[in-house]
Amino acid sequence: MIPFAQALEIVLGKALPIAELERVPLAAAAGRHLAEDVLAREDIPIAANSAMDGYAVIQADVADAARCARRPLAIADVLPAEAAGSRPLRPGEAMQLMTGTPIPPGADAVVMIEHTRREGDRVWISQPPRPGDHIRPAGGDFRRGALALRRGERLGAAQLGLLAALGYAEVPVVRRPRVGVLATGNEIIAPAEPLVAGKVRNANSFTLMALATESGAEARFLGIAHDDPAELRDLLERGLAEFDVLVTSGGVSMGDFDYVKRTVEEVDIQVLFREVNVKPGKPVVFGSRGRTLFFGLPGNPVSSMVMFLQLVRPVLLRMAHQQQTGFRTLRVPLGERIEKRDGKRHFLRGVLQSNAAGLRVRLTGEQASNLLHSMGRANCLVVIEEERTVVVPGEPVTVELLEGDPLPA
Repeated sequence: MIPFAQALEIVLGKALPIAELERVPLAAAAGRHLAEDVLAREDIPIAANSAMDGYAVIQADVADAARCARRPLAIADVLPAEAAGSRPLRPGEAMQLMTGTPIPPGADAVVMIEHTRREGDRVWISQPPRPGDHIRPAGGDFRRGALALRRGERLGAAQLGLLAALGYAEVPVVRRPRVGVLATGNEIIAPAEPLVAGKVRNANSFTLMALATESGAEARFLGIAHDDPAELRDLLERGLAEFDVLVTSGGVSMGDFDYVKRTVEEVDIQVLFREVNVKPGKPVVFGSRGRTLFFGLPGNPVSSMVMFLQLVRPVLLRMAHQQQTGFRTLRVPLGERIEKRDGKRHFLRGVLQSNAAGLRVRLTGEQASNLLHSMGRANCLVVIEEERTVVVPGEPVTVELLEGDPLPA
């Protein structure tokens, strides 16, 4: 049995960034990872423009409040946002602009419409501007040739908007890691089958495929391998040939029918560890054959999910060229007492809450590894390190934030 930190180091050491890239339309790129750096092809914005509705002025004309009150400016033009190439602004004139309208030549400030009073073709300025007020300079967002996005960056809403603004209709992205998911055991049945004593519906494959998808991978279900060594070998061989990562659930403990643990070496998987000093999820088989990585996860649903989050997810992120492969963490006071004496690293299901006193985390209740409902209520994992034996209420603990979950009040 090896420490968790060592297990994580081993799996990340085997995770090779995927070299293949593909070009996809911008509309299909959400959640993907950039395969190349992206540079600005032009200045953004391409021309100086107005930051708001108002009047373009020559600041020297309106620098003095008393003079503004006595002498209105002549409105030379009213320019829509798409206007460009207007004639120069002359002394004593103003041009009405909309937000985003290019600044006419000669103008060096914009006066907010709220600070003006218009009568016919004249406008009075009630609050003199400073030079440059409310003007967005050309290249204020990006200069041509500047690095806009780095290779490996995940493309979310802001990144996609930026790419569109930079003129990219398609984008080079890393090929998604391909993950095969295989359930094992005679007791496993499909979700639609009637439940009888001795049988368990196949929940793990759906949780693991969903976690793989959330981690940026393409996941495919390989079926259920029964407790037949030949059948299991055939399915393992298929998975090792087709996928970057092969994940099984069940069959890795010490029972007479735990065939996965015994079969992996028959298909030439180089096993690097078989147990990790954690709870839940101690029995985990990890190995590789060529570039394909193999994870034999436990059969209990929470153990399977937790070990996927802690060991498989970082591998998938690293394959997609991510440097940061862990969850965001916080140090938060615990709301209850925890005791443990086993020397393991515990990953407990928690609910992070915010109130007038600040942040606090509580457990979701019973932490048995077969209770999937408690995982469904969690928005974080509470980490209790190996050396800690007692945590009292109010003592800080590390929490890992499960992405996509809101922070409840």
